[in-house]
Amino acid sequence: MSNSPCTLTLDDGTHYDLSSLGSAKADYIAQVGETSYNLNICRGVVGELHAVEDPDTVGGYVRKDDGDFVLGRVHTNLTMSPMTNEPMYVITDGSPCPLNPDARASTAIRFICSPSDFNAGSPVLVANLPPQDPCHFYFEWRSHVACPTNPKSSLESGHYIVFGAILAIAIITWFGGHTLYNRFYLNRRGLSQFPVPSFSLPKIALPKRGADSSSSNGPRWGAWRRRSNRAGYTGIRADEHEEEGFAGRFSLDDDELDEDAEDLTGVGVGNEAHAWRSQANGSSTVAGDGAGGGKGKNVGVHQGLVDI
Repeated sequence: MSNSPCTLTLDDGTHYDLSSLGSAKADYIAQVGETSYNLNICRGVVGELHAVEDPDTVGGYVRKDDGDFVLGRVHTNLTMSPMTNEPMYVITDGSPCPLNPDARASTAIRFICSPSDFNAGSPVLVANLPPQDPCHFYFEWRSHVACPTNPKSSLESGHYIVFGAILAIAIITWFGGHTLYNRFYLNRRGLSQFPVPSFSLPKIALPKRGADSSSSNGPRWGAWRRRSNRAGYTGIRADEHEEEGFAGRFSLDDDELDEDAEDLTGVGVGNEAHAWRSQANGSSTVAGDGAGGGKGKNVGVHQGLVDI
């Protein structure tokens, strides 16, 4: 262990610092009935002493009618409690004991870490020996100052605490500012006035199965359907450009129409057409003779169709 004035540092880095408890304005008082125990830490008491030798070195005293009783002489050393592993402040070489003048008064103060006590705290008497005309005194002192610290770790943790405080203030300011803006400027009410982010899944747009999608850079759904149906049309040869292939097979050009017309006037089809016309003329003549005695008009089937 390495010690500094009113501090205690253990081998594992645990550090205690009680120097802030030394008071230059007033002494700490532990009141028990009508008896007042006046103490100070790591420095001499501030109160005025009566009939005491070397008053500047007195670390504690009890007021008595025949002179103040010294509880111990001041020093700046801290020790560890063997029972509780807590810092202790022990002062010795006080006034002679009433029942044993060869012995000197002594005082031990055990400090207890109490984070909830934000003030310096005060000593509390827990025992004195012997019960009659005591000469040895035991106090307990609860304070946040008695909590262990580590200089390096506390410095690093202090940076995190300051950063966290600044971040919290920034978030609160942002949230409050947006809330006031939404409420009084945009006249929003309910949950809509708070700047709460909304979470929504992204929408995936699939390509349309039409003419627009075929012209895009995406997959050609129409072409895929046509390719999948090729197995059913085994009699039609699939050219590289299907539109041109079908157009070539089923187009009606002028030359082909002329050739078809010439074929119809040929021997086979043409004879059948002349025969049909002759038969139609004959039947119309017969019908005319029967109805009008040969004087009727030759109204054939073809003429009737033309008249209509």
